[in-house]
Amino acid sequence: MLQFEVKGIALEKKSRLPLVLLHNPDKNILLPVHVGPFEASSIIVEMEGVQPPRPLTHDLLADIFLRHHFKLTSFEIYRCLEDKQLSRIRYHSRFGSHIMEVRPSDGIALAIRLNAPILVADEVVRTLSDNQELFCDSDFSRSEILYLESQKHQITLM
Repeated sequence: MLQFEVKGIALEKKSRLPLVLLHNPDKNILLPVHVGPFEASSIIVEMEGVQPPRPLTHDLLADIFLRHHFKLTSFEIYRCLEDKQLSRIRYHSRFGSHIMEVRPSDGIALAIRLNAPILVADEVVRTLSDNQELFCDSDFSRSEILYLESQKHQITLM
């Protein structure tokens, strides 16, 4: 598995649906992962360091992890099945290690809140990187990019 970081949020050209752009700086791989608009907003809010007046759903889940001394050890996208990615979180508590299946969007939103590594299996990297043509003719200075810079992690989308 390779470790990735959230580089930004983009809109897919045809569907205009949000994509999380995951980046592996060692191999300079950019992977698009489809997410829903709510999850994209939640990821943007966290990456920008915005404090909503009341916690979002992912904030509540992260708070439960912290209050009950659970440690999110990793979020993993481990397999592609047709046009979907299968993913899971790994965490441990006082009672042992646990694995839970989650949607990629929820896993990413939780991982960035709890500073857990985002891991992607080699097979998934090969499958998703085949979709790189989505970005080949994109001018990232235009409005397709919703999130450009992180105050929290100092990540800038080129």
